[in-house]
Amino acid sequence: MERHNGLRPKNDLTEGPILTKLLRFAIPLMAANLVMQLYNIVDTIVIGYAVGDHGIAAVGISFPIMMLFNAVFMGVAMGGNIVISQMFGAKNYESLNRAANTTAFLAFALGFGITAIGLLCSRPLLELLNTPAEIIDDAAVYLMIIFGGTLGNLFFNLSSGILRGLGDSRWPLYAMIFATLLNVVLDTLFAIVWGWGVAGVAWATLGAQLISGAILLYRFNTGNYGAKISLRQILKPDGEIARHIVRLGTPSSLQGLAMSLGGLIIMSFANNFGAEFVTANSVVQRVDGFAIMPLMGLGMAATTFSGQNIGANKPERANKGVYVAIGTIISISAFMGVLMWFAGSSIIKLFNVSDHVLQIGVRGIRWICFFYAFMGIDQCIAGAMRGAGATVRPLINSFAAQGSRILFIYLLAVAPLNKAIRAAVDAGQYATFELAKAAGVGLDGYMGVFYSMSIGMVLGAILNFLYFRFGKWQNKGIAQKRGMGGGDQVNGGSPR
Repeated sequence: MERHNGLRPKNDLTEGPILTKLLRFAIPLMAANLVMQLYNIVDTIVIGYAVGDHGIAAVGISFPIMMLFNAVFMGVAMGGNIVISQMFGAKNYESLNRAANTTAFLAFALGFGITAIGLLCSRPLLELLNTPAEIIDDAAVYLMIIFGGTLGNLFFNLSSGILRGLGDSRWPLYAMIFATLLNVVLDTLFAIVWGWGVAGVAWATLGAQLISGAILLYRFNTGNYGAKISLRQILKPDGEIARHIVRLGTPSSLQGLAMSLGGLIIMSFANNFGAEFVTANSVVQRVDGFAIMPLMGLGMAATTFSGQNIGANKPERANKGVYVAIGTIISISAFMGVLMWFAGSSIIKLFNVSDHVLQIGVRGIRWICFFYAFMGIDQCIAGAMRGAGATVRPLINSFAAQGSRILFIYLLAVAPLNKAIRAAVDAGQYATFELAKAAGVGLDGYMGVFYSMSIGMVLGAILNFLYFRFGKWQNKGIAQKRGMGGGDQVNGGSPR
């Protein structure tokens, strides 16, 4: 296969055996996602030892708020990834260079906005979510530091996304490993040795992300990728490409916003079950991530694989790639489900939580582990659709799945809780609803939260598979929509 300016053929996913190419690209992504989950777990373990259960709950309840604001930026990153992968697949290196720099311009512009709004809205949102009084101060401190340092998160995710769009999943893995090791050192120093607690964990996260992101950006500019990012080019964004990025990224942003808003609603419902459940749920999400991160890695691989092949006018290869990915997901899900059933309790104990929190966490993880395959299929197909440029239907399907989860968490968890509390008041056991709630009446109904999560997973997988099987997603690429073929002349470009 011919190289362009020293480009490595193995980054090109439009040729060669599908399974080999897909796994070669996906395995570093899976490993990076697992390392990222280890990164989050180290944070949580450090908080557990430095602050205790309330510290874990404070960071856990902050996550949906962070994702709410990051959704806009991640939409731009996704739009840029789609355009970059399609330009790379079409071998249009001039447009590829403009796309990388235009993506950087949009990301930095949004990053400054996220910082300003996040700093103003952190505590009001925590109050709106009925955050327990014993954890709200630590949660507010954590969020203020994270939002104040949005630049670190932006550097890391922007650089990783661009490299993945170009078919390079190894360097994002190297950077994630470095960030995790650095985070362990900084966590220990800031949170435990210096006694900064939750604030120390936040500062450690920012420092690790900023340095690792700078390494990736340096790699991109010194590697053989057919494009480079420079301040001069960032300040001259391409209007047409920016419109493509926004068009393709807006549904992903809306999906992220919907997921985050849904997560906030779900969190507000879950908060009714008290600080111990919030702690257990936070730990379950960390442990559960070990199982779902490899599946999400395949979803990310499907995005780039589909994007490059649609850009190269090879829709049948893109279609086959999805089936190969689904088969791999089912195998991984079965293994991870068995692992979490038997080892989940031992992993949760590492967080130094109370016996009751451990009991809640084990029950939750042993239910969710049966539904990993649905989560993986949902992520894989949605990723492939987005890579092909079909970003609207995954958005609609996500709305439906998230809406069902909110509905069922109310029906299966919140409504029974309120009913139990009212029954206790009516029976004369407590004088008021508030007193009965404070006494813990009905808190044993928390499993409804986990039941609703599984319902959302199943529905999302079914809806996305139906669109993949019967929808017209293969004609949504930039070249296909504009009647252009692949090669160096896409969008009128030529090799640099």
